[in-house]
Amino acid sequence: MTDYFSSEGRLNRWPYFLRMCVFHGFFLITWLFMTITDYGGIIGSISLIIFILLLLISIPFYFVGIVFVLMQSIQRLHDLNKSGWYLLIIFAAFIPYIGEIIVFGFELYLFLVKGTTGPNRFGPDPLGGKTEGSTYPVQSPNSEIVDAEYEEDMKRK
Repeated sequence: MTDYFSSEGRLNRWPYFLRMCVFHGFFLITWLFMTITDYGGIIGSISLIIFILLLLISIPFYFVGIVFVLMQSIQRLHDLNKSGWYLLIIFAAFIPYIGEIIVFGFELYLFLVKGTTGPNRFGPDPLGGKTEGSTYPVQSPNSEIVDAEYEEDMKRK
């Protein structure tokens, strides 16, 4: 659970895509229920009560969701070997006409571009990529574990 609300580490494309789908799906369902109750899907004051309850329940989840999306996006940027500060590009949405195109392009970049192969300054490769010239899996820089293949390479040298 700490991975979901931490800016540390890296996140590759597929988990990022799945987490964003779950997040947006949850808020789409909430929005649909609120729309149904707001426009008279249920008669009279019951509709208003359900709408207010859904609103009160969804507001805290909305703020938690904002933190979730920001942390996941920062981890995704780390996988691309970029600082989390690049996320400030989303403020381009305030630029009339072209801002939303810039933000859409940035989102496509996060979803489609392959992350850095091997470790980078933000941590080891989440896909377990190999460093250039080595035959053994990359491990955390702080790891004291040495796998058997590495030991065999050392014996040969």
